[in-house]
Amino acid sequence: MRDHRIPCIRSELTKLIGTTFQLSPKDPDPYPDFHIQVLRDDDTEVEFHKGSNGDVVTIDLRKIAEITTTNEGKPMAFVRVLGRIVWHDDIKRWRFAPTGEVGRPAKPSGISA
Repeated sequence: MRDHRIPCIRSELTKLIGTTFQLSPKDPDPYPDFHIQVLRDDDTEVEFHKGSNGDVVTIDLRKIAEITTTNEGKPMAFVRVLGRIVWHDDIKRWRFAPTGEVGRPAKPSGISA
């Protein structure tokens, strides 16, 4: 992963504090909106707060694949993650389930840099 990527993602998300977010992919529900309350310069994770019930979904910044914005009707941001936002019926909470390990995959043995 390139060194500049995490600060760029953090900077973009910080600019969008106060904006409504929708996370994808996500289990469907009638209230898809999230927001960010704060994101500090040294944070490596972001906490998305679900508007309908206050659940906090924590996502490692390295697991954010894409951020897009729109101003159609109201300002909104769409965040595509490397994983899935899932509803856990046993605890009645939304959580982030990442796909694979965070960061670059290990090099196969026998291959040098």
